[in-house]
Amino acid sequence: MIKKNSLWINNKNGREYQVVSEAIDCTNERDGLIVVVYTCKEADGKLFVREKGEFLVKFSPKE
Repeated sequence: MIKKNSLWINNKNGREYQVVSEAIDCTNERDGLIVVVYTCKEADGKLFVREKGEFLVKFSPKE
């Protein structure tokens, strides 16, 4: 499980993102898929969602 409020760096653009939580997608075609909900300081007030496996490939934990 990805920790809430953990910080991650986008491998492509180098921006910092903060994980809000993991969630379960309930869309019929994707029912049960685990997704990561996250924010970016540069996109104030917006939430982003990405499938967990893809998130782990495209982002690295900030150390």
